[in-house]
Amino acid sequence: MATPSRPAPPPPPMRKGVVQAFEALYNYTAQKEDELSFEEGDLLFVVDQKNPEWWLARCGNEQGLIPSNYVSQDPSRVPLIEASRRGNEDMIIECLAGGVSVNSLAKSGNSALHAAAQGGHIGCVQILLQQTGILLDLQNKLGDTPLHCAAYRGHALIVSLLLQHKARHDIVNRDGVTARGLATSGEVIALLEEMQYSKDRRSSNFDDGDFGVDDNDEDSD
Repeated sequence: MATPSRPAPPPPPMRKGVVQAFEALYNYTAQKEDELSFEEGDLLFVVDQKNPEWWLARCGNEQGLIPSNYVSQDPSRVPLIEASRRGNEDMIIECLAGGVSVNSLAKSGNSALHAAAQGGHIGCVQILLQQTGILLDLQNKLGDTPLHCAAYRGHALIVSLLLQHKARHDIVNRDGVTARGLATSGEVIALLEEMQYSKDRRSSNFDDGDFGVDDNDEDSD
C-alpha cells in the first residue's frame, strides 16, 4: 500500500487522557526517524490526529508518526475496558502507560473499574485503584457504580477493597436500589450493612462513652 507523502515535522507532544486505540491493518516499516514501525494486528494508541494523513501513535515503548491509512477506520473498542473485563492485567498496564484515561467509558457508560469489578478480577481492580484521578463512584447508564457491579456478582473481596478506598455505598441506581439492595451473597451483605451501621453511628454521634462504660474501669467493692 502506498504511504502518503509529507514533510517531516517534529512529533507533537503526547496529550494524556485523549488516547484512542486503533488496530493496524498492515505491516509498516518506518522510513524516517520520527516514524513508528508496526505489524498487522498491533494495537496502536493514537494520541494526535491533527494531520489527517500522519498520526502520532504509541506501540509498546515506542512512539512516532504512522500513516493513518494503515490502521482501522474506527477506533477499537476501548482496550482498557476490554482488558479489565477479561482480567488482562498486562494489557491494562500497557493501556495506562500508553495514555488511555483510567476513566474511559464504553457505550454502556461502564468504566474499566465497572468491568473489573463485575468480572471479579481483583488484580485488575487493584491496578486501577492505584491510578490518580480514578472515579470510584462513576455511574453507568443504568446508574450502577462499580460497587453495585461487585455486590450484584457477589465479589466480596472487591466490595471490601472498594469500601476501603471510600467508595460510596449509599448511591442508588436508576431503579432506586443501592449496592446492598443488589447483593445476594451473605458475605457481601454483611460488609455493606457493617458500613451502613458505622455510618449511622457516626451520624448520630454515638460513642461507647454514652453508656458510661470504660474498659479500663475495675469493679468496685
